[in-house]
Amino acid sequence: MEPSAMKQYALLVLLCLFGAVLSASNKSDLTDPEPEYDEPAIIERIKKMQSEVVPPRYDQVVKSYLTTYTIRKRDKAENILGRQVVYFPLFEKKLKEAALPTDLKYLSVVESALDPKAVSRVGATGLWQFMPATGKYYGLEINSVVDERSDPHRSTEAAIEYLSRLYERFDDWELAIAAYNSGGGRVSRAIKRSRSKNFWKVRRYLPRETRNYVPAFIAATYLIHHYQEHDLTPRYPELDQQMTESIMVYDHISFYEVAQVTELPLNIIEALNPAYLQGFIPARQKGYHLTLPKRVMAAFKDYLDQKRPDFEARLRVQSTPVYISKPSLENNSLYQESTHTVLSGETIESIAQKAGCTVHQIKAWNRLLTEEIRPGQQLIVFSPKKIKRLDLFDRVPMLMPLPVPSITEPLEPINKITYPVQQIRRQLVESDGYLCYRLDKRETPFDVSLKLPFINYAVLSRLNNLRSNTPLNSGTLLKIKKL
Repeated sequence: MEPSAMKQYALLVLLCLFGAVLSASNKSDLTDPEPEYDEPAIIERIKKMQSEVVPPRYDQVVKSYLTTYTIRKRDKAENILGRQVVYFPLFEKKLKEAALPTDLKYLSVVESALDPKAVSRVGATGLWQFMPATGKYYGLEINSVVDERSDPHRSTEAAIEYLSRLYERFDDWELAIAAYNSGGGRVSRAIKRSRSKNFWKVRRYLPRETRNYVPAFIAATYLIHHYQEHDLTPRYPELDQQMTESIMVYDHISFYEVAQVTELPLNIIEALNPAYLQGFIPARQKGYHLTLPKRVMAAFKDYLDQKRPDFEARLRVQSTPVYISKPSLENNSLYQESTHTVLSGETIESIAQKAGCTVHQIKAWNRLLTEEIRPGQQLIVFSPKKIKRLDLFDRVPMLMPLPVPSITEPLEPINKITYPVQQIRRQLVESDGYLCYRLDKRETPFDVSLKLPFINYAVLSRLNNLRSNTPLNSGTLLKIKKL
């Protein structure tokens, strides 16, 4: 090859290489870089962590959980971080009342990823993952209408009682939380075989899941304290699910009734009250918890007050439509954002108390990792724009009947279940002057109302004289319209 040709060939090769590098560079700019796992930095952070329950340590199992949270399943980690603002204040309050370490709250992260509706492959349910027998032993009601394993209040109380007994038995929190996972009997046998009461020596004699349980607890603790170093962004629920209040109700009440009184969409009521499986709270002498956004709780209490025998007024309940759901932006627009300038002597706890929120909420709204604040610091605080109340008419002996939307006022179709029109038509029949819907499987009237775009649950209940939302057998005819 001649010198000139060789120069041209070399130049062509260099241009090709430059183009390949440039193309790779541009492609990398278009995609997010793979999250880094800086192991030395993580180990140093773990060494500095404090825990009343499990002295932090780092091993390959801890590493496996941390890589899951920070690299492989970042979405799951961000959901956990968002839910802590809802559940951690409750856990901390009840743990302090029981004089137990508040760090035990991280156990729920390991058990359920802070999901009150979580169900394991073996049937353990709720934030604290109780099996049916264990849940009933600790006083939780479990049936086709109510499953208190999914009730944040009742399940937390049961978990605290269970953990207290385990600690009394083993006098060691690492062994106690291991026993929470696999049972006290297994841990006792492992202690005998290992001739030790040190979890890290006992663990080899425990089932694999239980061996990994304490390392999982350490990883969960790390996640909550150091998520910002891994560029994780908590996915916080809407403000109606953050700023809530709970009361005890003793009489039967449906979610539909609550929705009409409060003007809340049904999905918010269901999300805040996951223990009730059929869309209503049954009557019980010792009562059940009902949780609602603070901004509507006063209106609901007004409604309960008028039911007292000695109440001499009636309520004006607006004939408002009931929604399955509303867009989150619409719900968040019901709150106003303000800025609080920290004064000398104020603490984050005192500010939260004045603002009617929790410390966790202020930390979440301001992306704070600790509770340390300084005079002059500006903090974002949210509050309801308006506290809903019901209008009262003095000295009228009876409550005006709760209005029921007519058939021409269907439920808002957002998130409504959609079924093929042909399938619905096959199940429509005429009977005794009514258009009826024939159930092809066992289901509740409320589920049926979600399928049909031309009727809502209240009308369906009224037409069929239904007094509860209990499941109906296959073949049942439900009236949906008079012909």
